[in-house]
Amino acid sequence: MTALYKTNFAANKVTYEAAIASLFSGKPEDTETDLLKHFTPTFTQQDDSVTRDFPAFVAHIRHLREILPAVSLTVTQFLRDGAQLAERHSSSTTGPDGSVRRAETFQFAEVAEDGRLAWIVETVRRID
Repeated sequence: MTALYKTNFAANKVTYEAAIASLFSGKPEDTETDLLKHFTPTFTQQDDSVTRDFPAFVAHIRHLREILPAVSLTVTQFLRDGAQLAERHSSSTTGPDGSVRRAETFQFAEVAEDGRLAWIVETVRRID
């Protein structure tokens, strides 16, 4: 049986920031269940060098949950027009060795009818 989802986390800057930040917390073994709350099963993510389908995105986030003890992010710009979404956020990640890296992400996305994200295209600029 497929779970039915209806969410509105992508309705505004505050709820979107909380949802995106939550991707990096939680148990690695719960990653797929957690991501299905925010992304459709046909979701794709395209970044500077890679395009991931939903299973590959789950594997990527699971790996980040395993190796990054801390991730924080702040959405600095957010625009929603119907199903189209554009946002910019800054992030700080702490690596397993304690090193801190900072980045800025520019993201475009489409929100599905159920409120989850159907796709993301983004570019990440390292600041350190």
